[in-house]
Amino acid sequence: MKKKFVILIFFNFLILIMNVYSKEITLQEGLQILFKNNLQLKILESKLIQARYKKLEAFSGWLPKAQIQLNYTKLSEPQIKIPPQMSMFFGSVFPTTLTSDKLYTGNFTVSQLLFSSGKVFSAYKISCFNYELIKNEYEKTKQELETQYKEAFLKSLLAKKVLEVSKKAVEISSENYKVSTQLYNEGRVSYLDYSSAKVNYLNSEINLLKMKSNFEVAKEALKNLLCVDFEVEPLGDIEEFYKEYKFDLEELKSNIPKIYDVKILDYQKKILDYNLHIVRTEAFPIVSLVGNYSWTSDKYDRPIKEWEDKHSWSVVLSWPIFSGGSVLSKYKQAKENIAQINYSKEALINALQMQLISLYSNYIQYKESLKLAKQNLELSEENYNIAKIYYLEGRTSYLEFLQAEINMSNVKINYYQTLTDYIITCEKLKKFIIE
Repeated sequence: MKKKFVILIFFNFLILIMNVYSKEITLQEGLQILFKNNLQLKILESKLIQARYKKLEAFSGWLPKAQIQLNYTKLSEPQIKIPPQMSMFFGSVFPTTLTSDKLYTGNFTVSQLLFSSGKVFSAYKISCFNYELIKNEYEKTKQELETQYKEAFLKSLLAKKVLEVSKKAVEISSENYKVSTQLYNEGRVSYLDYSSAKVNYLNSEINLLKMKSNFEVAKEALKNLLCVDFEVEPLGDIEEFYKEYKFDLEELKSNIPKIYDVKILDYQKKILDYNLHIVRTEAFPIVSLVGNYSWTSDKYDRPIKEWEDKHSWSVVLSWPIFSGGSVLSKYKQAKENIAQINYSKEALINALQMQLISLYSNYIQYKESLKLAKQNLELSEENYNIAKIYYLEGRTSYLEFLQAEINMSNVKINYYQTLTDYIITCEKLKKFIIE
């Protein structure tokens, strides 16, 4: 009794461990986990925050800058040396900062950019476009991850369904083999029928092992995509995700310039356009207003009223009139960068058109194949039901009844495979739908 109790506790512990490290998830639950755990999205979220602060940094180019500077200077000797016997006559003529070997200085400087030939404006626009670019990269990555996840989820459901059908096929082929063996031993069937039943049974066992492996691989792919440390068990039925779509090829083609891939290149081109303007402004003048106020004393503990104070205001014009050709070289490089982006955009649009045509062609194929596969499934189920009735009435053999059941299993696998391919293709085509 005590031994049975220990075994019961052990099995309960195993079940508990399996529940901890295995979790059933629906499609929507998996999406939430995906968006929460994916490192690519986390990196892009961080880049978005960084780009937002970059906009503030660029905007600050229009604002005034203020600076406080404190200095302590120890001289080897005063700037003006007055003999002790003369200090009573000339000591008050010279400021203490000239007759002391210690100087304490405080400076307050304010500068304001008055004219930059558009450089600050271009830098600000670049930061704005860079923010939009990263935002589109984020949405593009999110869209791609969602499509990848749905594909992995559906394939794992398909592998699970095929595994169930394969197990049933093994049961059927095993029973078929047993009956064939008995009938062969009784001399009621030929050796060819017996060996065919045996081959069919062995093939079903091999196929079952393959389907088990496929299911484990599909679950592992789903687990890795979700970035989780527990086993994932997909919940749901493939037919739940079926939806009849009506895609228009010409409409999808017209949406190509609006999808994230192309919009990212558009923002890159805008950034390069303003970068070209910044390069051009390197040959233009910059005007700034600079104000300075300073206090100097030989002792830091003197009252502030006794410190020597000076102030100045100046307008600074900076105009590079010769750069040795570096500005022209940078300008030519920037022009070529824009030309490369234009070529890249043209190549990308061509590639997306080919991708769209391929997906649309698959969509048409799977749509028609699904109709035929569904009809075939209905027909095989009808044949199975007829074979079952005939067998119960004694009008057909048990082997013929089992064969009808095997045929129905194969047709089911083909139907679910076609259905999965159709749904996945439709999910990929959604990339070209602009709401």
